[in-house]
Amino acid sequence: MNKTFLVGLPEASIPTPALVLDAAAFERNLDGMDAFLAGRRVALRPHAKTHKTPMIGHIQMRRGAIGLCCATLGEAEAMIYAGLDHILVTSQVVGEDKVRRAAALARWADLMVAVDSRENLRDLSREAAARGARLGVIVEVDVGMGRCGVRSPEDAIRLARAASELPGLVFRGLMGYEGHAVFIGDRADREDAGRKANAGLVETAEAVRRAGIPVEIVSAAGTGTFDIAGDYSGITELQTGSYIFMDLTYGKLDLPFEYALTALATVISRPGPDTVVLDCGMKSISVEREPPRPLSFPGLEILKLSEEHATGRILPGAAELRPGDRVKLVPSHCCTTVNLYDEIFVVRDGRVEAVWPVEARGAR
Repeated sequence: MNKTFLVGLPEASIPTPALVLDAAAFERNLDGMDAFLAGRRVALRPHAKTHKTPMIGHIQMRRGAIGLCCATLGEAEAMIYAGLDHILVTSQVVGEDKVRRAAALARWADLMVAVDSRENLRDLSREAAARGARLGVIVEVDVGMGRCGVRSPEDAIRLARAASELPGLVFRGLMGYEGHAVFIGDRADREDAGRKANAGLVETAEAVRRAGIPVEIVSAAGTGTFDIAGDYSGITELQTGSYIFMDLTYGKLDLPFEYALTALATVISRPGPDTVVLDCGMKSISVEREPPRPLSFPGLEILKLSEEHATGRILPGAAELRPGDRVKLVPSHCCTTVNLYDEIFVVRDGRVEAVWPVEARGAR
């Protein structure tokens, strides 16, 4: 149901559980990234898998982003259909149906996809050429995460050459996500791991160039390593996503961003002297890393979540909570929490300023 009728009403009118964005904190996070990028030669291609919301993508583009990253082809479709037409799909697009969809999208947008196999290249080439499309190709390099990506500069060169020669494709460059480094708590250790990953990616890009193949894009970084990759010579763009919202996992690091996204919950039961039950369970907030933490009521500790309930306890000396009271919860993972909602309520000074559809929720 369209809930834009709530615009202008007090935050207390939002039905819970709900996903709420503090507009001022969100803007300060955007400002923080802008301040870092100012005077640097690296560009920002923020990851839409975090917000899945075209309106946020448009805001990021208006602030100078060169495009968006998407984790899935479905996310890319949602962004492109909303007029955001400079997209890098950071996962491999494999399977007859998805290859056809990617080739079709490439007729209408500047679309790039990550590849790490010759077979996938051939499939993409066949479909793009058949439609008269020009599909961009980014060769993914495994920089230490042990997930997708080629494992050697020689493999990267072979794929880059094939992408340059096959019809319907345009080789654009390389990417390498240092996901194994982004959550390292110790700053020195995180810098060491991030720089090693960046070095491997840049050295591979130089090997491709020495083979006579131009490399336009060298893409890297998550929110935890944005400033490490952003200062590493040879990295051309950053794929950071969670900086706009933040969550408990990134909140443990020394990052210049603040909590902007919360799940708004209501106290529905006080069955014991220190027991509190909220209407925000696993179907409303991500718990894959740790339980959520109350932002608006620090005296409450969340102990466990079931499907529709969060059970917590009030710590000694904390203020009282009664049925009907509202609590804002910070998720352990913002990206997977957003995927549980159809809309984001944007709140400023205690009132609903906007309701943004999460158009790419569940998009594959």
